[in-house]
Amino acid sequence: MKPTLLAMLAITVAAVSSTGVFAFVDNETQTTANGMTDSTGLLGHIEVVVRDESGNIKEYRQTDNKIVDVGLRSFSQDLFGAPQGLTLGIFDKIGVGTGTTGVVAGNTNLETQRGNKQLGTVTVDNVLGAKISRTFAASGASDLNNATGTIAITEATLHDNHINATGNLFARQTFTAVNVGISDSLTVDWTITPASVN
Repeated sequence: MKPTLLAMLAITVAAVSSTGVFAFVDNETQTTANGMTDSTGLLGHIEVVVRDESGNIKEYRQTDNKIVDVGLRSFSQDLFGAPQGLTLGIFDKIGVGTGTTGVVAGNTNLETQRGNKQLGTVTVDNVLGAKISRTFAASGASDLNNATGTIAITEATLHDNHINATGNLFARQTFTAVNVGISDSLTVDWTITPASVN
């Protein structure tokens, strides 16, 4: 059964930790930990972790992310029944890639997809939080398709469909490259919360 975006007021799309830092803001403008501002009423945060075959952390990134136009429209349509002309799935697929172009509100996909988008494991905390977790295997044919060496992952996205250029994009972020070797794993944590909670 499809959860409504009421339950997705706080979505965490996973990586290793769900202890992201949230910025609470007043009314319509939000200022995030890295200085990004938005007037959406939603705040996103992402964590990216690379571990070696023994589970040791090799690289770690965290930053706030952009909820794109289609994500905001889907939120409006699903939560309030406001017609937006979208056919929505569940936003529980995580994509990663090697694109480096900065995030803009009009983004609809990964810039350079690497491997297939992967289904995350969803847990819901009442109506104020949900966590979607995914770990990518570097050597997995359907994960990063990285059978020959190290790949520098620089972007991550949250979708409602596995196939690139199909379905809807909720959020995207770029970050300084994390290098994923053949024996490594990559975990991505996304968190989307209301800009403020009373």
